[in-house]
Amino acid sequence: MRAGTRAAGGRLRRTALCAVAVGAAVGGLASCGTSREVTYAGGTLEELVPEDEKRGREIATESMALLQEAESVRIGVEMNTPKGHQKVSLLMDRDGNCTGTFDAGPAQRGDMIMVGGGSMYVRFSDAALAEIRRMAASRGPETVARVRERTALASGKYLKIPTGPGGGAGRVMPVNSCDLDKFTRAMPGSPGTDDVIEALPESRWHGEDVIPLVENKDKGEDRTSVYVAAKGKPYLLGVEAEENGEIMKMRMSEYGEPVSAVAPTAAETIDISKFGPGGAGLFEV
Repeated sequence: MRAGTRAAGGRLRRTALCAVAVGAAVGGLASCGTSREVTYAGGTLEELVPEDEKRGREIATESMALLQEAESVRIGVEMNTPKGHQKVSLLMDRDGNCTGTFDAGPAQRGDMIMVGGGSMYVRFSDAALAEIRRMAASRGPETVARVRERTALASGKYLKIPTGPGGGAGRVMPVNSCDLDKFTRAMPGSPGTDDVIEALPESRWHGEDVIPLVENKDKGEDRTSVYVAAKGKPYLLGVEAEENGEIMKMRMSEYGEPVSAVAPTAAETIDISKFGPGGAGLFEV
């Protein structure tokens, strides 16, 4: 039976939801707390643990430790949100550097750079800028002229967006953080006392040999499937989670790879503060 067809929850579920809320910053679906009440079957600790559950706990613990220790990792998240379908792929490190791409709909697609946790540089694709012009077409000649001028100015350029409160990143794109430390701090370090994690037989997932893990599969909760590398160290490679009927997919790769985050030159950059506080009026239609 495929892992995705079995119910799961608990710590592995929080891994998936925290990845969305912290890593990609596209919505807060759940609290990232790791405390939970400890319960015991029949009032006593079970003395006999099935081999697949013992193996599942060991693999889950080691995969979380590897993530906590990683100096860098690429995190890709794809999910449906109240704002529509969104995709983010970020390679980030412990020094606040990251590079990646985002897709939050036809008018919000492109790539981004953050250097040392400072300003964010965002470059919209030509297709996204064309969509913004299309959206402005029905808003009158003044709006059309303003949007046409500003999208022409932004074509091929990076928008320099200050981060932090009032910085404007949240208004312009769905990602406002590249904080790998914050991301890993929000993740559970190991399974809880009463978590039942089962390791399923080795399988293939997105071209990788993986060991699927399922948690608390008999509790009737929304489905979660976690995949760890079957070869070498058991790095966490992906999560597929269902929350309130919505599916979220996360992929993790490029552990330990350097992040080549270099600020664009002045000639390649536009400071969005010129277009109002936080750049909110840049492409207003």
